[in-house]
Amino acid sequence: MSVTLCVPPRAGELCVLIHFLLRRDSTIMELTSRHRINGVVWDDDEQTIAVLVEITDPATSRPIDVRIDVVGDRDPKAGGRTRLIGQLERDGERLRVYGTYIGVVADEN
Repeated sequence: MSVTLCVPPRAGELCVLIHFLLRRDSTIMELTSRHRINGVVWDDDEQTIAVLVEITDPATSRPIDVRIDVVGDRDPKAGGRTRLIGQLERDGERLRVYGTYIGVVADEN
């Protein structure tokens, strides 16, 4: 299952696959607005969850902020911008991973 939290890459657009390691159960990160999240996996080397994301060239796609939440039996804060991006098991506990679009990164002057 692949999802986007903003806009999917254009057909034929080159993307780079990046593994983002989640060190906490709630993480805010910057992505390109055109991206594709391909799922979540357990990273044995780092002993943490990794989100697999294809991003487009940052020079051609605006930066956006997203929040990634790892939850067990509870649902994340409800909202129209929150999507399930994957499920996995950690230490015998079934987890769901959600992504939420926060907004375009503001220019700092």
